[in-house]
Amino acid sequence: MKFDDVEAVLFDFDGTLVHLNIDFGQMRREVEAILPRYGLAAEEMTARYTLELVEEAADILARRNGDVAVFRQEAQAAITAIEMAAAETARVHPGVPHLLASLRERGIRVAIVTRNCRAAVESILRRYELPYDALVTRDDVRRVKPDPEHLLAAMQRLGAPPERTLMVGDHPMDIRAGRLAGARTVAVLTGYSAAEQFAPERPDMVLEEAGMLAERMRGGQGDQETRGQGDEEEENW
Repeated sequence: MKFDDVEAVLFDFDGTLVHLNIDFGQMRREVEAILPRYGLAAEEMTARYTLELVEEAADILARRNGDVAVFRQEAQAAITAIEMAAAETARVHPGVPHLLASLRERGIRVAIVTRNCRAAVESILRRYELPYDALVTRDDVRRVKPDPEHLLAAMQRLGAPPERTLMVGDHPMDIRAGRLAGARTVAVLTGYSAAEQFAPERPDMVLEEAGMLAERMRGGQGDQETRGQGDEEEENW
């Protein structure tokens, strides 16, 4: 797979560009602990991920004429506190600064598309001075990945058509969102997802880490660089 006609690259953040020690279990527990105060119970929730759990609970509250705005504010505050704490110890994956700089030097626009809050991501980007052209967080869109709206918003900001855009991520939802948005996709194995977990989403390429994309974008050979990651349960918020 060649990417010589790509005009823009969208990157997931956590797990793809940086490592964050986010305690997703604690995040969900804290949100579930808020539910009873609004007459809700964790047992009636079906959402797998915490952000979607908040939306599911908000929909139920709306049907019951509950205080949706206050609930959202309290739940988001709990999530954001955990993200901000994790941001303090974040570290950039090897090769990422060089990759982002080389893409922009070649005139390829770069966006970061993340389910994280803007404050946490910007605190990390300031510390490491990673180059990019657009940042689209959960605070900037109505629907986040895997909904394609999240990626399409980034493409619009970059002025790039989907067919000339590449989405890079460490989670199957990143690849799913990329395909739904009409972009080509690259899966990287620096998160919690093993290579075989990406198979149902059919990425165009699987790489050991995002930094390896620099050579692939210059026309390097080989479609896949994979390794096993065990059976660790994939998580995201």
